[in-house]
Amino acid sequence: MKSFQMLVILFSALLTGCAASSPYDYSATIDCLGGPWSPLYDGGLIGNPNFDSGLDEWDKFGLGKVELRTTKYVNNNYMVAYDRKMPTDSFSHIFYVQKDLYYTFSAWFQIDEGSEIISAFVQEPNGTNVIVGSVIAKSGCWSMLKGGFEVDQNMKVQLFFASKNTDIEIWIDNASLKPFTKAEWRAQQNKSINKVRKRNVRIHVTSPDGLKVRGAKVIINQTRSEFIVGSGTTSYIVDNKGYQDWFVSRFAAATFNNEMKWYYTEVGPDMENYTVTDAMVSFFRQNGIAVRGHAVHWDATNVNQYWVKLLAPRDIFRAAMRRVGSIVSRYSGSVNGWDVMNENMHNSFFEEKLGANASAMFYQIVRAMDPQTPLFLNEYNVLEYPMDLKVIPWKYVEKIREIRAFTGNEDMPLSIGIQGHFLLKPNVSHIRASFDILGATGMPIWLTELDFRRGPNQVFEFEDVMREAFAHPSVEGIIVWAGWKPTSCNERCLSDKNYTVLPTGCMELCLVDSNFNNTPAGDVYDKLMKEWKTTNVTGFTDKEGIFEEKVFLGEYSLTYSHPLIPRPVITKFNVTRAKEPLDVWVSL
Repeated sequence: MKSFQMLVILFSALLTGCAASSPYDYSATIDCLGGPWSPLYDGGLIGNPNFDSGLDEWDKFGLGKVELRTTKYVNNNYMVAYDRKMPTDSFSHIFYVQKDLYYTFSAWFQIDEGSEIISAFVQEPNGTNVIVGSVIAKSGCWSMLKGGFEVDQNMKVQLFFASKNTDIEIWIDNASLKPFTKAEWRAQQNKSINKVRKRNVRIHVTSPDGLKVRGAKVIINQTRSEFIVGSGTTSYIVDNKGYQDWFVSRFAAATFNNEMKWYYTEVGPDMENYTVTDAMVSFFRQNGIAVRGHAVHWDATNVNQYWVKLLAPRDIFRAAMRRVGSIVSRYSGSVNGWDVMNENMHNSFFEEKLGANASAMFYQIVRAMDPQTPLFLNEYNVLEYPMDLKVIPWKYVEKIREIRAFTGNEDMPLSIGIQGHFLLKPNVSHIRASFDILGATGMPIWLTELDFRRGPNQVFEFEDVMREAFAHPSVEGIIVWAGWKPTSCNERCLSDKNYTVLPTGCMELCLVDSNFNNTPAGDVYDKLMKEWKTTNVTGFTDKEGIFEEKVFLGEYSLTYSHPLIPRPVITKFNVTRAKEPLDVWVSL
């Protein structure tokens, strides 16, 4: 039996090697469609993905019943689990999978009534269930689930599905499971970076009378990246010169850990104090560093001030409105985004006090006061913990639709904030699938509070997620949650080996120690920033007077010289995203 299983694993490996040559498919939709798309990768490792061969390769999972049905007018087969007794009663498919591969899964789901979350799992031989992804399925149309998983050893797994509502039927069609080696995954990242983060630039050098100049020396240096990478920060930035120098030399954006939140600026009723906040905003403006407005309101009960919680609902409304007016008017034009209602998918303090449309109302008010600044949702566990069904990508999409359904918000542009506090090993294939689904909204995605549990794997996880975010076409920025304090990354913090318990006052992610010397994570950060920047590109124009180079998007300094002119000339240009090359014309 073991020999047979080994042969199956080897055969699966052969299939993996053959199938993995096709590129990753970023396609996804948030629409519920009349018919499903064809299976991605022609189904990949899934046999009979569209049920053209009946129920071959598939089986029942649990206590319910399964059957094949057909949509007659389009002659489409699909599988149905019905008469379900337990949440996991569904259907299953068995695979032999390998360690060190990234598996990406997709399938289309429908239910017979209502709207419910359907989750996909793989069950390992020891009974451990690993979540693959989730979708909100509806009756009357097909919704796309996209997810992924990894395993830590070669094994046989059983794919199955679950929904808490056992009264519904679960329908599935056009499933796919595609493995990628880590080398292929990295190659796909690099291909995407080359496509969405770079553009060809053609420098045309002419003489004063318009003739093409051959042999002009051209030097290109990037001065600012279009893709924004920043860091969390603390009030120590105001008067600590070492911290200031370190921050300014590395980051293009800042998020205040606490200093812009309501509980910080108004400890007691009518006791506003923006002294520290103003000083921080002023410092970053002077140094050309963007500031995120984090946050106007926070929907968690425990973080709202004691005096707010003691107010009657009408007085909470007045105080909350005063807060909006105060902070938005003060920093309009000084921030590059507002977290209007922080964590309002996990929490509902303002909805409980002011009504179900409280969040939507505050988004509308902030938009009216500051129409040019992007408005963000901001949530945790979207990527970090797929078992948190409150914030699966489809729930995030549902929240966006809820806010935009409020009268006056119909065309409101919103941005997607994903915190990224990884206390567990990141599931990279699930992260990419989540970006795909959220990216289908057409709204920009930011990682807003990225950090990782301390320990020997932190630097590898940090690099993996940074690369995944930078490579994805829908992600526009990253904030690394590394706000520094003298006591947050000192020797006590860095030497503590109890990785499951964070010592008091310490940060999970330290890029530098208390003397601003790089930690291993800091080395990873610097390496990536160097890799993602075009510097000191030097060349000469050809016979057509052109020098061409593919460069990262952003702002540039161009120095050109020629024996016909007495000294080099320096100018600037900006490379924005487009398919065609950017032509830059300069004259001697």
